[in-house]
Amino acid sequence: MNRKQLLIETLSIQTTSGNEYDMITYIYEFCKANVPNAEVVINKNNIYITKGSSKIYPCIVAHTDTVHDIHKHYKVFDDDGCLFAFNSETGTQVGVGGDDKVGVWLALQMLMKFDKIKCAFFHSEEIGCIGSRNADMEWFKDVGYCLQGDRRGNTDFVNNISGRLFSDEFSNAIAPILAHHGYKETSGAITDVGQLAENGVGVCVANMSCGYYSPHSDDEVVIFDDANNCLNMMINLVKELDCNKYENKFIFGYADYEYGDFYGANRDYWYGDSEVIHDEDGVECCYYCGCKNLKPSKWSTDKEDWRFCPDCCSDIQLTTTEELKDPNQMEIDYEDISDNYDGSIKHKQIVNQYLINYQKNK
Repeated sequence: MNRKQLLIETLSIQTTSGNEYDMITYIYEFCKANVPNAEVVINKNNIYITKGSSKIYPCIVAHTDTVHDIHKHYKVFDDDGCLFAFNSETGTQVGVGGDDKVGVWLALQMLMKFDKIKCAFFHSEEIGCIGSRNADMEWFKDVGYCLQGDRRGNTDFVNNISGRLFSDEFSNAIAPILAHHGYKETSGAITDVGQLAENGVGVCVANMSCGYYSPHSDDEVVIFDDANNCLNMMINLVKELDCNKYENKFIFGYADYEYGDFYGANRDYWYGDSEVIHDEDGVECCYYCGCKNLKPSKWSTDKEDWRFCPDCCSDIQLTTTEELKDPNQMEIDYEDISDNYDGSIKHKQIVNQYLINYQKNK
């Protein structure tokens, strides 16, 4: 099975927070068939996999849940490398679950690629990093660093989630590889590696864009070329870092803020270059969790504007979205379209044109 076929197969497994058993079973059966010598432990719905014998292991992390509903008539389609899902019963597009099935795919690929590696799959990330919050930290004692693919887009390599995730030594070691694959360091939102850092894992961790777009919405898509580029980068990172330990002391940067409750937040947003969006009243909101109580961030400068989301416990960037032209070359306020996407023919034309322009500009 080639890379794209495995990605489509992984995206075809339906999973949602609290109902992740099909994905957990899929990962277990995949390991039995493809890495039979690996040790697989399922503990409280988390999966811990160890392949090979080493004093220190690289570790790849992913989460097994998505925010999407389970559909009886669900199928993943491939439109020239743009992967999306469709419900044939209702005749509508539904979320493909790239967040974080692409991360699962990355971990499985890495598991097959390397002889000495660990992989951890956590449940219920989308409702508060429950799996990683309760991770077996003893299992991480021989881990040298952790990598995760759990971010939209194709360029972000997250170095800060309310605290520094990796050291300058680690940053210097990976800089040429990030540049080669078109990535750059940036701050990001809460996910499992950030939770592991907060748990006291004591080593460098990082999250990265892995090719999914419009997460947490029915319009979610995965661009295979971007996912594949992330996989190639991850392979090169592990080859460079090898089975070495990169220590890092995580210092939580916002002790004055309480961890908010974002369980029922509205997450249904379309594409956007900014992590800060606006609701219908013009109030600034967090792209990831919908929080409207954003606070100033210490990362703001004269050139970059940032906010701190107390619900995600994350620094998020406010950027200006460029205007997008529709097929008739009319000037479109794309951010307005993104916040008010209603599935109309006009809006679909704009989205299709966006995808066409996206592929042309790659």
